[in-house]
Amino acid sequence: MTAEAPGPRGWSTHRADSVLHRFEEAGIVGRFETQLVTAAVRALGAAGRVATDDDLLALALVARATRLGHVCLELSQVERQLAATDEDGRPAALKLPAPDAWQRQLLDSPLVASEPRANDSPLRPMVLAGDRLYLQRYWAFEVVVADQLRERSARFGSSPVDQSLDELRTMALDAVFAAESPASGGAPPLDEQRIAAERALAYPVSVIAGGPGTGKTHTVARVLAAGHLVATGSGGVLRAALAAPTGKAAHRMRESILERVGELESQQRIDAALADTLAATVPTTIHRLLGAQGRSGFRHDHDNPVPFDLVIIDETSMVSLPLLARLIGAVRPDARLVLVGDPFQLTSIEAGTVMGDMVGPDDGRLGTGAGTLSGRVTELVRGHRFAVGSAMADLALAIRRGDADEVIRLLSRGDPEVHWVPPDPGPALDALRADVVDGARRIIERALDGQGVEAVAAAQQVKVLAAVRHGPNGLFEWSDFISDMVRDDVPPHRRGGWPRVGTPIMVTGNDPINGLANGDVGVVVHDGARPWVVMGETNRARRLAPTRLGDWEPWWAMTIHKSQGSEFGHAVVALPTVDSPILTRELFYTAVTRGKPEVTVVASEAIIRLAVSRPVARASGLGDRLWPGA
Repeated sequence: MTAEAPGPRGWSTHRADSVLHRFEEAGIVGRFETQLVTAAVRALGAAGRVATDDDLLALALVARATRLGHVCLELSQVERQLAATDEDGRPAALKLPAPDAWQRQLLDSPLVASEPRANDSPLRPMVLAGDRLYLQRYWAFEVVVADQLRERSARFGSSPVDQSLDELRTMALDAVFAAESPASGGAPPLDEQRIAAERALAYPVSVIAGGPGTGKTHTVARVLAAGHLVATGSGGVLRAALAAPTGKAAHRMRESILERVGELESQQRIDAALADTLAATVPTTIHRLLGAQGRSGFRHDHDNPVPFDLVIIDETSMVSLPLLARLIGAVRPDARLVLVGDPFQLTSIEAGTVMGDMVGPDDGRLGTGAGTLSGRVTELVRGHRFAVGSAMADLALAIRRGDADEVIRLLSRGDPEVHWVPPDPGPALDALRADVVDGARRIIERALDGQGVEAVAAAQQVKVLAAVRHGPNGLFEWSDFISDMVRDDVPPHRRGGWPRVGTPIMVTGNDPINGLANGDVGVVVHDGARPWVVMGETNRARRLAPTRLGDWEPWWAMTIHKSQGSEFGHAVVALPTVDSPILTRELFYTAVTRGKPEVTVVASEAIIRLAVSRPVARASGLGDRLWPGA
């Protein structure tokens, strides 16, 4: 149905409300989408043009899709992407246009451009690429990422072009990688970490994929060391940068890198001078690397690239499509970009599934198919964190495979590493809560003794990881419970102001004045004279007056999303007691793999089965652009 001629200004709001009313009631669209449609109606009216109700509905739904993490709206999958329920929790029956007819109609819409001429003037708010409908900016981000990865991959052929550099790389890799002897005189085992490192040094872009404990950080440290050896051998100096999406992930990356550098030095694979150089390469956040300037964007871009020869990004699964587009554009064409992450972990809170899209479709043989990144992707599959056949390794693998029966079997067998506690009141839950409270008291004891570094370390030992913030078994319930149980552990004359002494805290917003990033953690301690907040992981702790804290929240518990890039001695995974859209296989996998060496799952069997059976299904066209025909 075509709209009537444009009327007064208030008419555009009425028009948007009439088109979207039923979708608002079902919870599919909200105020933002209604305002967007209203603005589109006004703009069209000013230009003397009109759009159909189905055009306006498409604009609202594609905008909503991006806010749910999708890059685009697949017209044939709208109901799956934007699932709605009525007040009783049943699927809402909403009439949508037939996908094929809708697609044909959108080709004639004044709101829609189609590939490949989507950048022609004037720009339109939506782009249609086959069955996929994009907001124009997200289409542009996807095309930019695909094109830049293609250009970088094509810069070298299947092998490096400079033979002398090839020889230097081989010598450097020989120096930093220990050759394994075959167990019984046969061929030596394939060293997937060395292959990943060789690709990282040889090509302008490479991807290192692998689950927890497969040696990603081990490989990154050796890439750094070998890169410096190659630069020195060729008479130059390597300028390297390490970054991660969040401050916490960057801190964790630093701790791991320092540990691996120490191993290399103790094994006499690098000298003390190189060890100092590697230790001085401090990971930062991607936003800091690019020079974030608030709403003004970033200081570094295609015209002003970052001044590094080698850029390594950890936890790439957490990177959104828009941020990846800006990152790739800000890395010099002649520099090396290495993207490291676990494609099975949670994706970015914002739109995109960039790690899974780049890794490609060949499960177990990543990067072997024909595509943009063929030969540039290395999957690390040999586990090193967990013993082969351990309950932790088996549980992570069963979740990845979506095998709910095996997950339940592993949780039920009573392994000392893996525990399962129902969320119902009873002895098992009481015992777990007592363990969690004991862990909190160890933090407070060290805080009262002024042992800041030790208090921060104690806060890493037992951590509740909640899937949701509100409701039973949620973040706030656990945090309030722990806080109430330890409230009287601090004598009144030592409590200080707020936050009280002994409270672990997490920064919830970037704080450039204090040099803090979203996700940084610390503990309020008392040095005998006054309280301080000791911020940072154990090797980088520093003191800060509590009054200088910006945005923060108690860190007795945390969400699973914010736990990415972290490890805890005992991870207590708290899943909701009722189904929630946030409950996915990737969420569950991310949570249980935070435990080193112990994990406890607090959930019903029904909820566990729901989580294992529900993979994240975000709509994106990047995978098809990088791996056509796969």
